[in-house]
Amino acid sequence: MNERKVWTSLEIVKLVVSVLTPLLLLWLGMIVNVSIQETEHAIRKAEEAREIQRINQLAIQSLAKRVYERRSRAELLASSLKRNVSLEETIERKTNYDDAYFQWNKDHQANLLLVRSVLGSQQYSEFESMIEFYLVRKIFSPLDRCLTKAYDYRMTTGNSGKGILLDCNANELLQQALDCGYALTDELFKLTERNGSNQRAVSSNVIKQRCSAE
Repeated sequence: MNERKVWTSLEIVKLVVSVLTPLLLLWLGMIVNVSIQETEHAIRKAEEAREIQRINQLAIQSLAKRVYERRSRAELLASSLKRNVSLEETIERKTNYDDAYFQWNKDHQANLLLVRSVLGSQQYSEFESMIEFYLVRKIFSPLDRCLTKAYDYRMTTGNSGKGILLDCNANELLQQALDCGYALTDELFKLTERNGSNQRAVSSNVIKQRCSAE
């Protein structure tokens, strides 16, 4: 009788196990499947983030090229005007400078929108304002007027434009363009990696200090 009861208990256990095993396997399968999906989703998000960062960094590199191209062409033209070299060289450098000036203005709005995209902003940002106020209005515009005045003097009189360049502080403006251009592009590049409010505040202060220094 006891033996029969033991076998009955074993049979019950077997029955329970046979019923629960598929359910357990199903449950484990669901957990594994969810875990795999979450892992794949995390991998995709990480890949998307890296791609966005790569695109943003390329955008800032493009902006940096435009900044340094305009500044470099300005420096070469200023050098020709100071040294009173041949008219052919001066005209060639003025043509190259004008091309850099044109390219800058052609791409200016697009560059501002790229900065806005890097920041993830929907509206006109502080960093766009700093490009327009510090780099363009305070540095590039007076530098352009200075070079144009010295070039016109060179063309009409045949004399060196060195005195005019000294009067309008061409050397100082060229140095400011270098310092401000570096600060802007370097800090914007940093923001492609760390775009939190703290980093924005730090970058903003660095740019203001470097671009407003006399």
